[in-house]
Parts: sequence; C-alpha cells; structure tokens
Amino acid sequence: MGGAAGRVPSALSAGFIIVSVARLVAALAIVLGLGGLALAQTPKPITAPKPITMEELHRAGGVPRGWKFTLPPGDAKTGRALFAKLECNKCHEVKPDFPKTGGAGDVGPALTGMGAHHPAEYFAQSIVDPNAVILAGPGFVGPDGRSIMPDYRDSLTFAELVDLVAYIK
Repeated sequence: MGGAAGRVPSALSAGFIIVSVARLVAALAIVLGLGGLALAQTPKPITAPKPITMEELHRAGGVPRGWKFTLPPGDAKTGRALFAKLECNKCHEVKPDFPKTGGAGDVGPALTGMGAHHPAEYFAQSIVDPNAVILAGPGFVGPDGRSIMPDYRDSLTFAELVDLVAYIK
C-alpha cells in the first residue's frame, strides 16, 4: 500500500489534527449556539518532546528533569507476612504488629508511622540499597561506616519489594 495510508502520524501532526478538529468543533458549537461547550472541549495542543543528548542526560543526574519512578501499589497484608518471614522485626519496630522486643529490636530505626514522612520509593531504595542514605543513630552503622542492614536486592522479587513497602508505608 503506497502513500500515507496506514502510517502512524507523528506527535506533531497528531497535535495539529487534534487542534484542527477542536477548532472545527468550536466553530460548529458557535454556529449552533453552544459557545460554552466549545471552550470546555478545546484541548491544548500536543508538543513534541525535546531530544536530549546522552551527555546532557548524564549531567542531569541520569534522568530527565522532572522524571520520577513511582512504585505500583502493593499488597500490605502480603508485605506484613514477608516482614515477619524475613525477620525484619529483629531490628525494626512496627506497632502494633511488631513491638519492641527489647535487645536487638533497637538496632534499626523504628518504622511505626514512618510512611507519612517518606515516599514509598525511599523505602524501596533503603531495602535494596541500604547504603544509599546512611542514618545517624545508635547501632545503625557498622565500624566501617556502612549501614548494618542487609542488602535485599538479590533476595526479593520486585513484587515482594512492592508488597513489603506497601506494609511499611
């Protein structure tokens, strides 16, 4: 099949088509006496993304400006079971499920109510890369200056990580 038939329009031409259709709808609405409808339904034009070089991306910290990874929702009930299975309560307190046991339970930071202070992605990073942010606190850091929390990046599936974070959050 020759010509433009069957081709997917670029973002720029798709934006032009949407704006053109919107103008046609607006004009028709005015002719029919539905001026308010025309204003409410006029979409903003689509702008094509600006290309960025790999060097610019690296200078920006490895991600485009405004980029953010958001964890999908997890199952807190499954995460609670995983918290118990991994024995996270040996170092972390989560009230009322896992209160301080006295002794080793004081090693890591208490997690009760921490979900209100940190985004889910912070918890995910802390679980898979506990040295990304080193917290000052009694027993949180070993003699080498690194976090004493184990690294779970090779121990958890992504789904398990998401569920565990859902429980902590």
